[in-house]
Amino acid sequence: MKKIYKGILVISTLVIMICIINILGNKFVHTKYSDFDSCDAQMFEHLSRIYNTFSNQYENLWSSNYQINDKPIILIRTKKDKGIIRKHAYAINVKGIENSIFAKKVDVPKDFNLPDVYRISNLDPILYSTFMPSNFGVLDIDKNDTFYFKYHPKMMENPDLYFDFDSFFLHESFHTYKQKYWTYDKDDGEYIENYPKNKEYYALVGLEFKLLDKCIESKNVDNVKKYLEQLTTIKTYKYKKWPQLLAETNTEAIEGTARYIEYKYNNLIGGNLKIIPVSENPYYVTFSYVFNCVAEDKVNSSYLKRSAKYETGAALGLIMDKADINWKEDMEDGYNKDGKTQYEILSKYFNISPDNIAIDIVKEIQNENSYNELLNKGQAIVDIINKNSNK
Repeated sequence: MKKIYKGILVISTLVIMICIINILGNKFVHTKYSDFDSCDAQMFEHLSRIYNTFSNQYENLWSSNYQINDKPIILIRTKKDKGIIRKHAYAINVKGIENSIFAKKVDVPKDFNLPDVYRISNLDPILYSTFMPSNFGVLDIDKNDTFYFKYHPKMMENPDLYFDFDSFFLHESFHTYKQKYWTYDKDDGEYIENYPKNKEYYALVGLEFKLLDKCIESKNVDNVKKYLEQLTTIKTYKYKKWPQLLAETNTEAIEGTARYIEYKYNNLIGGNLKIIPVSENPYYVTFSYVFNCVAEDKVNSSYLKRSAKYETGAALGLIMDKADINWKEDMEDGYNKDGKTQYEILSKYFNISPDNIAIDIVKEIQNENSYNELLNKGQAIVDIINKNSNK
């Protein structure tokens, strides 16, 4: 029995010593920016640029009622994507963190214009739930939702598209804070049952993509509005024919606006991120190019179901900006206010509905955009799907 007690005492002593060393190390080791490794240093440089951009140009990003620089944030340093093992964490704008035994204020350059930054020991109980294989989430700290985000060296050195620190952080924090009460995706609002699998459906998708490209490429506001009205007409025709597809506008609302923030921010800092991004010059491809790739079996047709809505939703926001159409306030959704999707805003703006859509106008738009060619490509997509399903 004495040996058991002695073993327990030794283990307890070791645990206490490890805890003390961890806490003291967090308090006194590498507490200045000059001590940070390149990953942490770059992360704070990126964060500073994000915060300063929101502080000075928030209206060019979203509006005055959304500024990420005043939200509570915890940034967790890991070794890899969805990392469980971490080095440490930093807290910004987290209420009461300055009084924690597990936290130490660290020095960052004043010209970064960041709020006070506190490094948190891995032993802090507030971090326990973050030891999951995830990249982000929400913690309840003093009854306040606090966004946590994991970063790692690949985000800074060789990031995949959309997963650089800036884009990934902005996208997910927008979901957490700006969209907290948005209900577009509530009760399976994005779920679509029975996707059509015929050449007309795919041809209409191709036509939408062509019109999106025209809106993006045109520099004349009147032409942008003309193509945007045509796009709204085609979407309305499609939803009248297949009402279940209207749910895709909820994905455009939720994911498209989060992707929109990525594009707007990157444009403001002079980056290369454009719709639809690729890693090589000219750093983007057109919607029509992607559609052709699907028709040539170079891109899986499943991309057209949900993934494409990130891009189409973002594009609609950018195009409405270009056309001087106020839309963001109308999109603000919540329990006390029903917001409108990008499609609903455009339908109202152009006074287009399933009840008043003119088939002759639909035919005219189709003829102007080589619709027979799109039908052939739509049939090619159907053939590819059927071939793959028979394997």
